[in-house]
This record gives sequence, C-alpha cells and structure tokens, in this order.
Amino acid sequence: MKIIINTSTLRFGGAIQVSLSFIRECREITGNEYHILVGRGVHNSLLKDEFPSNFYFYDIDFGPVTLFQTRRIGRILSNYEKEIRPDCIITTSGPSYWHSISPHLMGYNLGLYIYPESPFMGLMSPYRKIRYYLKRRLHFYFFRRDATAIIAQTDIVNNRVRKALGKDKVFTISNTYNDFYHKPRKYPERLPEKTDGSLRFITISSYYYHKNIEILPELCDILEQHGYKNIQFVLTIDKENYQRIFGEKYARQVITVGPVKPEECPSLYQECDFLFLPTLAECFSASYPEAMVMKKPIVTTDLDFARSICDNAALYFEAMNPSAAAVAIEHLVENPDLRNQLVENGLNRLKHFDSRKDRADKIISVCKLIINEGKN
Repeated sequence: MKIIINTSTLRFGGAIQVSLSFIRECREITGNEYHILVGRGVHNSLLKDEFPSNFYFYDIDFGPVTLFQTRRIGRILSNYEKEIRPDCIITTSGPSYWHSISPHLMGYNLGLYIYPESPFMGLMSPYRKIRYYLKRRLHFYFFRRDATAIIAQTDIVNNRVRKALGKDKVFTISNTYNDFYHKPRKYPERLPEKTDGSLRFITISSYYYHKNIEILPELCDILEQHGYKNIQFVLTIDKENYQRIFGEKYARQVITVGPVKPEECPSLYQECDFLFLPTLAECFSASYPEAMVMKKPIVTTDLDFARSICDNAALYFEAMNPSAAAVAIEHLVENPDLRNQLVENGLNRLKHFDSRKDRADKIISVCKLIINEGKN
C-alpha cells in the first residue's frame, strides 16, 4: 500500500507523541510506502535519518489553524494527494480540514467535546462557552465530512464518538507509552537536588485549561496547613502561564521546567516520585501508561475516562475539589504499601493496552478494510 500519514496541523500536546510512536512503528511494517506530512510539532522530534528508503517526508507549517485557513489547508493537502496518489490516508489526530479522494482514517482526541457533563463546563465564561460550542460544531462538521473511519482509544470514547458524530465506522485501538520508555535514555537533570526528603508529583502537559492545574495553588495551601511542606509539583508548562497562575508565591511548591521533548520525558519521570493529573476531560492520556511503566503511583480525578484507563492502578479524588486531592496525596504519602500496590497494579494494567506494534498493526488493518470497502 501507499499511505499518507498526515500530521500537518499538529503543533504541541500529547498528539505529537501518538504520531511519533505510530510513524516509528511503521518501520517494522514492511511492504508499504509511507509519505509523512510533517507538522511543526512532529518535525522537532523526528529524526528522518532513522527511517528506511520507503519513507518520504514533506515538512509543512500551517501555524495556528483558524477557520479562514481551512480552505487553504485543504487545497495544499489535496495537491499532495494528487502528487502521491495514496491508497489510504491516516490523519493521526483529526480533524484534518481536508476532504480527500482516498479513504481517510482519523484519530479522535478531542475529549472535551464528548464530555458535556465535565466539571470543566462550569469554569467557562459565557464568551468562552460560545466559542466552545462554535468550535465543537465546526470540528464535528469536518469529522463527519472528511473521515471515512475514526479511531478511538477506549470503548467509552468509541461509544461517545458514535453518538456525537452519528458514525458507525469507529474502531477502538488503545494508546500506550511511547517507545522512548522502552529503553529510556538519561538526560541532564532538570530539577534541583532534593532537600529535606521532598516528594515530587509530576504533571507532563502543555498548558490547556481543561488540565485544571489551576487547582494547585489552593491544594498547596491545604497541604501546607496540614504540615506537608516537603511536597513539590513539577510542571512542563511555559513560563508565561506559570507566572500568571503561580507567580512568586508558590515558587517553592510548584516548579515548571518548560516544554520537554517527548524523548526526554522518561528522564524527567525518574527525577519525580508520583504522577498527579487533575485533568477534567480526556480521550486518552499517555501520562497514565507512562507513569505505570516508570513505576510511579498515580493520583488523578475520579472521572470515567480515568477509571477506564487506570482501573485499580490509581488513587482518585473528586474533580475540582482541592481538599479531596489533598486527602488522596496525604494518604499516598503516608502509606508505602499503598504506593507499592499501585505500582504493581500499574504494571499489570499495562497488559490491557495494545502494544506499540499491536496498535500500528491494527491501524494498518483498518486501512486495508476501508480500502476494500471502497472498492465494493
């Protein structure tokens, strides 16, 4: 098969790691010709010299996508399609803003749109809600128009996507940790040396409002009041958002190392003790299996997407409730046996996810399916 893998609109976030992992794994699926449309975010971590001669790369930088750009995006990508003449197209994280001639398989990763009951909705101003509903409507239009089939990463998301988009061709192919975690490299340490037995909770994510890191100032205050002065939270958000949310007041309790390349994340996990993920809506967060394989106990929100991924490998707290988060953290800190049990449960939980190879094989199999259906 001749396959286009489209990452052209990806600039940052977890979708970058999903794309990189799949592209790398395709090296082991021989007999195909792969044409990679490389967006800015993927370009920064893609080493093209590592790929054999059946891989072709095309660097594209559309910048931030706006409604006024979508026609231009579709036109440029259609020109690539005419030149390459693929059997199938895979957009790793949709929508693609591109109505292709070839069968088009898209990944769905927009968790907020399919969780209208998320506590996040209550945080929005009227203006933000209007923008949210308009973007949701527009993105759903492009998914319905352009996707021959869709990949969801859990059965819960699969069912919600089917209902939201009215599409039947939705396939569940789970995510997992990136191949960097298989044999993690050691990078220079980013954090200062620990003092006074400090414990570090890491949240690896770009800044998104639904990640809910705004819970941290009140959570830090509660932990401090309870006598837990040795707990630090480590973030990877940009300095501007860090200063806006935390300023100098929480500089001792909350650290940001700034954006981190995917291949350097395992090394950062090794400098920390736990994963803290207060997110309010996800399709799948790779942070969960990453923490499991790095043997880090998990503290996260008690919402169905989190439980569907972590099951008994996490400690949960009520979303939007910093007091409940403090109780969970204190319970974890005071109970070494619980920490060990969560690590063991996490290692067992990893067996329930598709391996990187399984995931890539299943995606290629779906490509073959929709190609054959298109011929009938």
